[in-house]
Amino acid sequence: MKNIRKRTIAFGCIGLLLAGMNGCGKKAEEKKEIVLEVVTDPSIQNEVKDVADFMMKTEHIEININVLPAKDKGRDTEIQKLQTQILAGKGADVYLLDTEPDASNLKAELFANPYQTMQSGALASLDEHMEADPYWEDTTYNRNLLATGKHNGKQYIIPLSCYYYILSGTDNIEKLEGNTLGEWLEQVKTLDDSELKKKFKQSLYLTSARWFQPAADYEAREVLFNKEKWTSFSESYFSFQQENEPDSAITAEDQYQIQPVHSYIGGDDDSIKVIPDMEGRKMASIMTYGAVGMSSSHKEKAYEFLMLFLNDNMQKTAEEDGTGYTPLIFSGSTGIPAEQNEIRNWLSDRPDEVISAIEKSFEELEGAYFVTNAERDMISDIRQVVEQGMAPENGWDQYLSDLADKAWEQYEMQVKE
Repeated sequence: MKNIRKRTIAFGCIGLLLAGMNGCGKKAEEKKEIVLEVVTDPSIQNEVKDVADFMMKTEHIEININVLPAKDKGRDTEIQKLQTQILAGKGADVYLLDTEPDASNLKAELFANPYQTMQSGALASLDEHMEADPYWEDTTYNRNLLATGKHNGKQYIIPLSCYYYILSGTDNIEKLEGNTLGEWLEQVKTLDDSELKKKFKQSLYLTSARWFQPAADYEAREVLFNKEKWTSFSESYFSFQQENEPDSAITAEDQYQIQPVHSYIGGDDDSIKVIPDMEGRKMASIMTYGAVGMSSSHKEKAYEFLMLFLNDNMQKTAEEDGTGYTPLIFSGSTGIPAEQNEIRNWLSDRPDEVISAIEKSFEELEGAYFVTNAERDMISDIRQVVEQGMAPENGWDQYLSDLADKAWEQYEMQVKE
């Protein structure tokens, strides 16, 4: 029987060789025991590929990357397919997603509402892995951002970058001593500074979906958005925006800027301030984030892959190999890295005083939130009216009141779903 079995195996090997194989058993040796399926967005696909290449070179593992299509290239269809798979318990091992921070008409999101995704059971808790990970014992990660990815006390999502607005400029920046956005607006109205007034009129509306955040508590199923306060402030702001200002002196460049923090390039004697919301909170929205799928059979390896976007393992390996290669994580994203040590690398082409100012603003952040369709619709509606240059048909007061009602109803629907 043993001889027959040996001859059978031998003939099997010969058959495989004749079929074009490179040797009996070699194929089995090459096959990776662990295969990770990763879903990501096109804006960060290069970084995800770099990290995947690194992990595949250093470990016996295979990583397949599914890059979501761009808008108008089958994105909606692909997202619907993936969402169906996730509901059926057949999702990816790792999700690395880069959101649109404001307008709703840019692209569909795989997780349109990450709060609901965490509640759905589609994502794995990361607490066990994080407790055993020395990274979290000594890190410059902004933990005020980390809390955003928790549900019922468990960590399901790790924010990797964030997005927030700043006011930059000289002269009267430091005179804005109020804590809330409403106090800022009242001070701007009284200051003898036509350039600052002009900038508020030109740009502050771009932050309108950020004027009251967080707007909902999904665990308590409670709407926090105060539509009366939002309406009162927005009416005051848009009334101010419609006022005519005397012509100001022509300057080579704007003296002030209201802009996303990643756009700040600095200037002589510039100061920057994080723009607070109506309650005085300095909040960021989550831009890029990572999670491990509940259906993954390799959750520990999936977590290790995810953490390469935060820890310095790749850099240490590069230094040991003498390659001098330092990976620049998320250069394709418009967010600021959640790991403060990475900010300086990310902005290495800018002057030290600019980097220091951004680092200081990053330290001031008190919390974060995920952008949902309620915020996207609000900013889209406001931008459409303002940038058309025409007042709403029923007047600003009625338009803003209706808009606040619509937002509140969206938040109510979202927390109850």
